[in-house]
This record gives sequence, structure tokens and C-alpha cells, in this order.
Amino acid sequence: MRVEEILAIKGGVVHTIGPGASVHEAATMLQDMNIGALVCTDPTGGVIGVISERDISRAVARFGWDCVDMSVSETMTRDVISCRMEDEMDYLLAVMTETRCRHLPVVRDGLVVGMVTMGDLVKIRLE
Repeated sequence: MRVEEILAIKGGVVHTIGPGASVHEAATMLQDMNIGALVCTDPTGGVIGVISERDISRAVARFGWDCVDMSVSETMTRDVISCRMEDEMDYLLAVMTETRCRHLPVVRDGLVVGMVTMGDLVKIRLE
């Protein structure tokens, strides 16, 4: 199954945040939307990072609770691993397993158009 088929099933909603938002804002969004990661985008919609629950917990461990006032750009993962609409599910599973990431932004023409998670792939495999 290809990424475009996965997004057709789950939808293409992508939750984003700006680099200047606070870690507290990001954590609140994650909680309110019951999701594990936000894509950090520039004003044109290009991917500049991802901030996940893991990034936030690492920031707390490194900087203490003061990190909640830090910006997303100070704590996000900058080396974003992404995928394309034509990528196959088995490839995504291999990449996620090898890199230990659970969220892959889907990028087309430099813009984020979706997000595929490990949970999405497991759900599809089980169905």
C-alpha cells in the first residue's frame, strides 16, 4: 500500500505549529488533539522541524521545567525524516524501525501534505 492510499483512508489533516510558539503551547496542542507530534512549518508551509512528546520530555530532562517557556525551534527535531506519496508501506515501516521515529510528514513539492504515524501503519496492517 502506498502513502497516497494511506492518506485516503486516514485523511490528510496535518497539525502544525510555528517555530516561535512555546513548548507549553506545543504540549497543550498535543494534549488537546490527542496526538504525538506537530510539524513545525515556515510561513510558506515548508517543513522545518517536528516537535514530539519525546522532544518535550528530553527538553524537560535537559533544561528542567523552564523549557516550557522555550520556543519550539529550540527543542524540535530539525533533521526531519519525511516520506512521499508514492512510498510503500513496507518502506515506511523499515525507515521508522531503523530510525526509531513514529511520525513521518508526507512532503510534496516542498510542502507538508500529510502525516503518517506508526499507529496508522499498525492499524492498517491489522485490518
